[in-house]
Amino acid sequence: MNGNNGIDKSGKYDNETPSRSENEKRLLELRRDIDEIDAEIVQLLCERYDTALELAKVKRELGLPLENRQRESEVLSFIRGLQAEEYAYLTEAVFRTVINTSKAIQRQMLNLYFIGMPNCGKTKLAARVGVALHMPSVDTDELVMERMGKSIDRIFDEDGEDAFRAAEHEVLCSLASHGGLIAATGGGIITRESNISILKNSGLVVFLDRDIECLIRAKVKNRPLIRGGAEAVLRLYSERIDAYRAAADLTVDPDSEGAVRTVVRAYRQASGQTRKR
Repeated sequence: MNGNNGIDKSGKYDNETPSRSENEKRLLELRRDIDEIDAEIVQLLCERYDTALELAKVKRELGLPLENRQRESEVLSFIRGLQAEEYAYLTEAVFRTVINTSKAIQRQMLNLYFIGMPNCGKTKLAARVGVALHMPSVDTDELVMERMGKSIDRIFDEDGEDAFRAAEHEVLCSLASHGGLIAATGGGIITRESNISILKNSGLVVFLDRDIECLIRAKVKNRPLIRGGAEAVLRLYSERIDAYRAAADLTVDPDSEGAVRTVVRAYRQASGQTRKR
């Protein structure tokens, strides 16, 4: 008997209807079964979401985009091959939700990177945005100096720019792996193509395009490439401006009113945040 209108598997009517007490007992048994199944589903979902976070970390380290439409299609195709036909559209709908939730979880660990010329205000704005978003902020130049145990001026003078760039790349990879950070980057971080792919695929990239008159007043300490003063700043700006613009997801004048608000809004949209942490 299948329990539907008293009709057994042979299609004949079965007038032996279970008593109320039997139905109530059966109801409790089915509810316990549902509870056990739900507990297993929750456990498996948590495992899937944990794996999605680890996957996002590896993608950030490799400089790969978080979203992969081809992979999503392959997952859904695999799911279609596993399910019973009568539940096909329902199961696919559930897994589309699971995939979208996994992507949302991955986006929450996006970094926020500030790029731009020396003296454009990256460190200062990173700190202010960090307060607004309740996120830690770091400075890649500071981290490079910690890693190498000397000032940037000494690194350039004693080890050369290539050594500095190599350490800078290692620092960037570490930040990408960590996720959920705001980073003020060194002015030349965009001179390495591999850095650009990591920046763009592990976070939101904001170019601080400050007025050139402010840039030429930059202090030269730990800024070896602009030791030549205004002429060096102008030359560096001309060499890098196109790369800054190409790498950026957003361009902001750091001295404009509402600069912090603009960046905060853009990051919340990119990371899927709807309110303060």
